Amino acid sequence: MPDQALELSFDAASAGAVEAQWEALRAVGLPSQADHKSMTNAPHATVVAAVAVDPAVVSVARDAIAPLLPARIEVRGLVLFGQGPRYTIAHLVEPERELAAAVARIRELVPALRHPVWTPHVTLARRVPQRLVPTAFEVLQSSETPRELLADRLRWWDPALELIEDVAAAPGD
Repeated sequence: MPDQALELSFDAASAGAVEAQWEALRAVGLPSQADHKSMTNAPHATVVAAVAVDPAVVSVARDAIAPLLPARIEVRGLVLFGQGPRYTIAHLVEPERELAAAVARIRELVPALRHPVWTPHVTLARRVPQRLVPTAFEVLQSSETPRELLADRLRWWDPALELIEDVAAAPGD
């Protein structure tokens, strides 16, 4: 069963910029997040992922993050996750200081985090064979890379309930 998750979602322009890179990878036959048709597949930066997240944490997250939205998130470059025959390629991102501090406080409330150390990123492709990583980097470097993304929502994903909902949004959204 997939993890429950709290995720920062992006405004239409930011999501579109990431999706354009997904499409650039797919257009040349490389693995891409564009290949995933799940209801939760949209550009995002995961705040918390765990087998179980107490509903009280979701409430705390809403209260902590809502006042910070919209939040600018700087794109700092490409990063590889994994080892062995397949990798995940993502944009390493840097949120504003206040948002990073709020995320740190929220993560302290979840005892069984999937990844105990937060590495803010936006996934572009998963399970990329090692031999194709250089080609994927060439494609991504030749496509238009966003300099920043605008997070305008905090969404909650509970796979057991098949629930995905915005729990906080920027004013006017």
